[in-house]
Amino acid sequence: MKRFLKLSVLCAVLLICLTSCTVNWFGETREAPWWTIAIPVVIVSIISYYIIYTRTYVCPYCGFEFKPKWYELSALVHMGRARIMKCPACGKRGYCKRKK
Repeated sequence: MKRFLKLSVLCAVLLICLTSCTVNWFGETREAPWWTIAIPVVIVSIISYYIIYTRTYVCPYCGFEFKPKWYELSALVHMGRARIMKCPACGKRGYCKRKK
């Protein structure tokens, strides 16, 4: 949770640095304040943290339950609730299902 908080603060600081940006909306150029970009980005990052990174996965071979790192989850191939992962206990690769 501390890493997520640090990452959120870093994202917020970087987005505040964007004091305004130019948006092209159907041929019209408009200036958008920084908070119109920052608020959706913060909301999406919080939701994705709770949906993706707080789940435990179960190995289909040995039944071992584990929580992978966030950078492992972001690059994995997935289908529905299962992701192709290497089990830390048995070392086999397979579709590890997300525990409900």
